[in-house]
Amino acid sequence: MLRRGEAEKALSATGAIAWGLASILLITPLVAPLMGALPLQPAGLALGLLVFACMPTTLSSGVALTQVLGGNTALALLLTISTNLVSVFTLPLLLPWALKTSAALGGFGAATSSAAGGVAAGVRLDPVPLLVQLVQCILLPALAGAGLRAALPGLRTWVDANRRTLSVVSGGLLSLVPWMQVSKALSQGVVVAPAALAAAVGASLVMHALFLGLNVGAAELFRLGGADPRVAAPTRRALIVVASQKTLPVAMAVLGRLGPVVGAEAAGCAAVTAVFSHLAQTCVDFWLVARWNEYIRRRGSSGPVVHAAPAGASLPRPAAG
Repeated sequence: MLRRGEAEKALSATGAIAWGLASILLITPLVAPLMGALPLQPAGLALGLLVFACMPTTLSSGVALTQVLGGNTALALLLTISTNLVSVFTLPLLLPWALKTSAALGGFGAATSSAAGGVAAGVRLDPVPLLVQLVQCILLPALAGAGLRAALPGLRTWVDANRRTLSVVSGGLLSLVPWMQVSKALSQGVVVAPAALAAAVGASLVMHALFLGLNVGAAELFRLGGADPRVAAPTRRALIVVASQKTLPVAMAVLGRLGPVVGAEAAGCAAVTAVFSHLAQTCVDFWLVARWNEYIRRRGSSGPVVHAAPAGASLPRPAAG
């Protein structure tokens, strides 16, 4: 939970907030139809990439990596909370557009569309049930938690005192989400060739590299965090990390709703793609942050940096986010 003092600190970086929201919720999802149009077999692999590209930022790993880098953790928290809550209302509009555009490009849903006589007859996703599900899974629990924290000072004190333990428990519970989805896919007889899965994961890493490049370029071009690179460094580190990642649990919730629309096999393949794409994204980012930390120490950059720990030794354990 983002505390009041942290929120006030983060709100001072207005340019970074504006770009972060736009990048996570509007700009990076523009590649989703291209991901859905990749010639992957089975086609559900491309669906997984399409859904993954539309997601908000990760729930835990982005903030953890920002902290390791000595970045603006308050900004990372603010972007994480805000984009995951706002995505409840943007995803029901974004996903139908991405599916329709992908079919128009000859990607996922194109075969169904052609057989039915046109793109409009292809995969259709009703945004209202998806909105209801996202409200139930994301918005209501978040509001309930915030309300209990505000109404019960004792609970707030206990949560603050046990934040580390609760983070570990939360990460463990989040890790169960992909395990359940992959188990469900296997029980439905979904079989994906290793080469096809490797191609899908490779495409997801290319997509992730594009997101990183986009956010690095925007941070420099728009001088986000200030004109002085040393002063702006913590803000830019937080923005680059958080705005370049995509979350897994929300993707699993969306695919649960997509199952009846696209078919159980396609949704199962998509779930497998999303899980392995997220794992690959997380591993690559932990490696990049370790190298980035080494570079920061060598250059003596301003801002708090992990103290005298060998590269990678102080990195938090990856969590499904």
